[in-house]
Amino acid sequence: MAIQLDDAIGFRSVDMGTLAAAWADSCPVVEERVPLSMMTPGWDDPEVLLEVGDEAQTPRLWLQDEAGNRVVQLQQDRLVVNWQKGGSDDPYPRYATIRESLADAWRRLERLADELSLALPGPEICEVLYVNHLGADQGWRSAADTVTLIAPWSGAMSDSFLPDDPHEGLLLHYHLPDGRGWLNIHGWTTDVHGGDRVMVLTLASRGSASSPTLDGALDFMDLAHEWIVRGFTSVTTVEAHKRWRRIA
Repeated sequence: MAIQLDDAIGFRSVDMGTLAAAWADSCPVVEERVPLSMMTPGWDDPEVLLEVGDEAQTPRLWLQDEAGNRVVQLQQDRLVVNWQKGGSDDPYPRYATIRESLADAWRRLERLADELSLALPGPEICEVLYVNHLGADQGWRSAADTVTLIAPWSGAMSDSFLPDDPHEGLLLHYHLPDGRGWLNIHGWTTDVHGGDRVMVLTLASRGSASSPTLDGALDFMDLAHEWIVRGFTSVTTVEAHKRWRRIA
């Protein structure tokens, strides 16, 4: 879950230690990374890189818990909260948990900005992203299985000339109601650790906060979450739902 602000916060390089210390209780592992590219409203717009100009560019802080699951990313114009499968067996958190993590991170950011006598710009563009790996445990072992999991994929060729196991791809694009943003569903095959091939299915929704406040950002996040959950159901087959024991 990501919030892009309508302006840079104005942190200085000397403030990075103060920012990291604010998450020391939950995300004590700190890295510095190159800032993320600016998000744009259009789904097919080219990326617009942050303009460095003549001023020194402060890094993006990557703050991570000891288990390697919970991550908070912070840069001049962005707050991102995400969960990734780390080395532990912690269960995948529900949306409400990540949502509360984002709200908590925003409140910490507000306090930090106040302590540093900086004005915190309001939320502008919001994004929710889900990444799903579909492998043998989910019923996908090769390209031949794609049609049994992905509803709009036929998987069939007219003859036997092409190899049976291509690197496949899928891209679907939808508009959210009332021009509030969009949903992209992107699927492709890739090799992961151990040499296993998986189908990666991502669902990303991006749009504008309904107001320049945390509540306005969360309002869009809730809409995006609904479309992602229901979109995942629509794009995957009934056969897959039965295999996964999906609860309606």
